[in-house]
Amino acid sequence: MSLRFGFVSNTLVHREYTSAFPAKIIIERDRIVTENWCLPRAPGRIDPDNFTPYPRNPILSRFFINIGRADVLGSGVRNLYLYTKIYSGGEPELIDGDVFKTIVPLISSNGLISGNTSNDVSNILNKNDFLSNKMNDNSILNDKMNDNDGRKLILKHLDDNNEISVTVAAMIIGRSHSTARRMLLSLVEEGIVVATGRNRNRRYKEVDKD
Repeated sequence: MSLRFGFVSNTLVHREYTSAFPAKIIIERDRIVTENWCLPRAPGRIDPDNFTPYPRNPILSRFFINIGRADVLGSGVRNLYLYTKIYSGGEPELIDGDVFKTIVPLISSNGLISGNTSNDVSNILNKNDFLSNKMNDNSILNDKMNDNDGRKLILKHLDDNNEISVTVAAMIIGRSHSTARRMLLSLVEEGIVVATGRNRNRRYKEVDKD
């Protein structure tokens, strides 16, 4: 699931449907902006380290979780802050009010506009000195990432965040859910990763090395 699809999903789940205000997703050259009518509970800018998630449409939220297009309540804010850094190296703004507004920058710290997911992943690989012997060709800009690169990105995410879901893994490697699931199961079979939970709540964690 791409970051852009996350905008659509969150807009549908959190919208206040009694209002005629049109929901908007505005893609500009240097940013993406969403505007959506809601009933604010804590007006102002949202702090990802100090906020209490509230289900505006619980039934719709559960539906999106069941079809794999949303995670647990509150994960959208945290994921938005996490993956905006992957796209541009910046931080989003989430402003709660009668019109809930989200602003996500698309300009990276070096002034370049983020491209497709594979290009964004390549920037991460550069920053972390992964696959340095492969950085002199154009293969990292291809839409399809090879399994070895994908495994390294998944393991890097686990080192930083302790756990990962199939949806998040698919977003990071820029490939399908089935491919991400296959990579994760391969890591489980090799004893590198352990699976916890069932069905859509399943998460994968690195095996304790101690």
